[in-house]
Amino acid sequence: MVRKIKAKLVLRLRSEGLTGRQIAAQGMSRTSVAMVLDAADREGIGWDDVAALDEADVYARLFPGRGEHDSVHAQPDWEKVHKELAKVGVTLKLLHGEYVDACHSRGETAMGYDRFCKSYQRHVLVIGAASRVGHKAGQTVEVDWSGKTMRLTDPVTGQAMRV
Repeated sequence: MVRKIKAKLVLRLRSEGLTGRQIAAQGMSRTSVAMVLDAADREGIGWDDVAALDEADVYARLFPGRGEHDSVHAQPDWEKVHKELAKVGVTLKLLHGEYVDACHSRGETAMGYDRFCKSYQRHVLVIGAASRVGHKAGQTVEVDWSGKTMRLTDPVTGQAMRV
């Protein structure tokens, strides 16, 4: 995704009478500030026109179509990936391998493992499936019970039991 310029902030500071150089001193590059100011002048947009809009809408009005593109990679069914990942023994590495094989059989371009993982992580954040448990290190112990179960044999009695 394209890193976006804080266009709304630039327009607000301009309406307060700051120059492009003074606006850039707020933590933006002078080139970015100049691009926003040029786009605002070209489109005839001022602070009063965008004061009620959010940052994404302001950016879209100043730079229509920028940052929008279709991926060249085939997109997996993220819902299916999410459901499969809940099964015992299934990993993202395994699912990525299946995805790559399916893409090659259809003649499509597959994304690499790193992009696959980042795209899945973005999907999880969008659907709100991530569990965010806050804790301090050493205060609590978290155990992952989702793996395969073990069988322990008592050395004295020889009795096997699931743990």
